[in-house]
Amino acid sequence: MAKKMNPRFKVWIEKEGEVVFAEGRRLLLETVGELGSLNAAAGKLGMSYRAAWGKIKATEQRLGIKLLESNVGGRGGGGARLTKEAKDLLRRYNRYKTRVKTCVDKEYKAIFRNKTS
Repeated sequence: MAKKMNPRFKVWIEKEGEVVFAEGRRLLLETVGELGSLNAAAGKLGMSYRAAWGKIKATEQRLGIKLLESNVGGRGGGGARLTKEAKDLLRRYNRYKTRVKTCVDKEYKAIFRNKTS
């Protein structure tokens, strides 16, 4: 029995040929929002703190906005929370990705119709 084919796609945003935002950065920010820590988010995602910090800083620089508000460690430990701008970026990116998926699915159906299983 043949398995049904489905379209797949990747979306990212660039500025002057450099990645500004993509799925990995989306997941990183959402995980920071969930865990309240860049270090914890990096660990959960299997990446180094340095790599995570670098991605956040690169996106901040390319967009000219701050994505995280950090608290320096101490007795209660450090932490990070998403800025209003980061939440807005996530909302817009997720909306954009949903719209792209709708277009991809529509075009796939129009072009491949009943030609595939």
